[in-house]
Amino acid sequence: MTRPLSSIALAAALAGAVVASCSSDPTSAAVASSSGAGGAATTSANAGTASVGASSSAGTGGSGGAVPLPDKFTVTGVVTDGTAPLEGATVMQGGGKPALTTGIDGTFTIELTTAIPAVPAVVAAKMGHRSAGIEIFELPTGPIEIVVRRADPPDNIGYVYGEPGNGDKAHDKSTKFCGHCHTTYSKQFQTSAHAKATRDPLVQDLYAGVASALDTPAACLAVGGALHAGLVPGSPQLAASKCYVGAGVLPDLNPGCGAKGQLSCDDPALPPASQPTSFGHCADCHAPGIDGKAGGRNLHEATGIAFENGNHCDVCHHVRDVDLALPPGVGGALVLQRPREHVGDSPGGQLIQIMYGPTIDAPNPFMGGSYQPKFMTSELCGGCHHQSQEALLPGSTLDAARWPGGLPTHSTYDEWAASSYNTPGTPCQFCHMPSDDTGLVNSVDVTTPTDPSITFGYARKPEEIHQHVFRGPLAGSPRLIDKSVTVGIAGVVNAGKLDATVKIKNVNVGHAIPSGEPMRSLLVRIHADACGKAMMPAGGMTLDDRGGAIAGGTIGAGVTANGAQLTWPAGAAVAQAGQVIRVVRPTGTFDDYAGTGFFANPALTPAQKGLEIRTPVGEAQVISASGGVITLGAALALQAGDQVFLGEADAWPPVDGMVAPALAGSTGYSFARTLVDPLGQRGVPHYRATDMVSDNRIAPQAVATTTYAFAIPPGCPSATLTAVVVYRPIPLELARQRGWDARDYVIATTSQTVTLP
Repeated sequence: MTRPLSSIALAAALAGAVVASCSSDPTSAAVASSSGAGGAATTSANAGTASVGASSSAGTGGSGGAVPLPDKFTVTGVVTDGTAPLEGATVMQGGGKPALTTGIDGTFTIELTTAIPAVPAVVAAKMGHRSAGIEIFELPTGPIEIVVRRADPPDNIGYVYGEPGNGDKAHDKSTKFCGHCHTTYSKQFQTSAHAKATRDPLVQDLYAGVASALDTPAACLAVGGALHAGLVPGSPQLAASKCYVGAGVLPDLNPGCGAKGQLSCDDPALPPASQPTSFGHCADCHAPGIDGKAGGRNLHEATGIAFENGNHCDVCHHVRDVDLALPPGVGGALVLQRPREHVGDSPGGQLIQIMYGPTIDAPNPFMGGSYQPKFMTSELCGGCHHQSQEALLPGSTLDAARWPGGLPTHSTYDEWAASSYNTPGTPCQFCHMPSDDTGLVNSVDVTTPTDPSITFGYARKPEEIHQHVFRGPLAGSPRLIDKSVTVGIAGVVNAGKLDATVKIKNVNVGHAIPSGEPMRSLLVRIHADACGKAMMPAGGMTLDDRGGAIAGGTIGAGVTANGAQLTWPAGAAVAQAGQVIRVVRPTGTFDDYAGTGFFANPALTPAQKGLEIRTPVGEAQVISASGGVITLGAALALQAGDQVFLGEADAWPPVDGMVAPALAGSTGYSFARTLVDPLGQRGVPHYRATDMVSDNRIAPQAVATTTYAFAIPPGCPSATLTAVVVYRPIPLELARQRGWDARDYVIATTSQTVTLP
């Protein structure tokens, strides 16, 4: 005969087994049991149970000796939600493949095999429910019941997030930490940008309007800033003197603070009536793990786990669903379901955990595994990397006819969805969460090939085990960005000049390049050499403001020329000897680039695509600057309307990882999404944006073509053309204002030798 256990007792017994088996610390079970709402530490009693024999890991409870299972055998039973049959549940053998879906009566008949390296187990799962399973040691004497309990909305705002850990066993010494069992995953996660999403100094600087790296009065004053009191990020009550430079989410979106004569918007002494109420949705994606209400939070509310670990395990694996029709982040597209059910239905009882993921047969009751197939799709990533925003600056609006669905400031998901990479086999995870190469059996480090089970999980193929590194463009070896484009160059002598055509193809990227943060850019840098000397540009394209400038002006509008002298007060105030003046001339001709998103519309004219070709006029070295006048090493043939850039000498060839130089006006071209604010300022952070004036980023498999021309020096038999593509993640002007480390990364190079007449 059999001895059925109560559902709660059975699940609690299994939970205790998991705690003990994953723990090298004898106090782990006690820690987990007393952790309340604390993330991975919460015991999953009642997470899903089964009624068969003596326990969910026994076939029958007879007193005689065990009878070996046949190679194949059939098990029948019913899947219930604890009170009634459950329709639509997937039933399968643990470690095998889905076998069937239950009908309205919840019944199933399934054939099991001992060929799978694990104790044969029947597993049942349904979206929105906690998976459950039964291990079969002896042939059941009758039908079995698998109880798959529902996780009921609404989301539990009283939940306290658990700690991901760091993958160090000495640190992750109990099931309070995800890294206690998921050691490799936790270690990988801590190397990722997801882990740094909240504490990233660039994010915090743009949010508060500060330059945190400039911590002395002199350095702050040099960029036009002022020292004021403000919060130390991650410490809600600790204030420090910080360099406020004006622009930032809090001061720009909240008129009651941050302006001249006002306290900073994150000063703890700020009166309640002046405190910020508009937070730019930053925390919804950059600090989703703040305890309490999901979405709409002040980034400065992120402390402890939320600040140190950003987009961590206990947040992501509580995403019940993704709705891309809603705004990005938690409280919107990422629909959270933190556990709210208690053991014994007592409000003061222990929470019953639930963790959503991509695996059907993950019935470990301690975790409360729940199948959510969107974890295997790009939709999950689209929960943050798909953003069309309203105008955020007070008093500003969007052109509703131009941007009826909002301004697309982040469109990585949309770019992937429109590409040939939009297949089940190539979601975002294919590149950014590559297959395991560490030898893991599954996601749990303590699992070995000899002990797969409900407790330890089932053996997975390497391609089914995804590294939690969330690779960014500069991650890995080779880096992702290093395989992204190919570049070719072709030169031909034409009318006494050497014409060069450069073609760049996006070859291995499932979205436009560069993608993500709109301040990123690609720069194409071109060099021509003959007889050991650089050839002078004689036409073609030049780098715009994305190339970076120390200062910029226009002849006839604030800048006048007299031989080798420029009267330019704004430029002379910052110019230094050894720097370079580069001058370009607008042509009235616009680049008819292929474009991305809105700018891929074939009905747009080249002028509507917004990139006027500016041809090179010349460049000269700065000899001196004083009294509003810059003296150059040579006179330039300038005319009204010419654009003048103060920059730095071009150190050729570019070196990977070099400090980004100011190169606007030099031979080359840039690829970027360019946002503007209501004042027309270009390249602004997306929270200030009210329009997009161009987007010539290169779509998947697309080819971008740029053209240049060089003067041929007499007496040289040949010339060498070289094109180098560099990735610039941070715009130069913003980096220098904030003290950020802006660098260029070489990702593709090509050369060609051309015979000269």
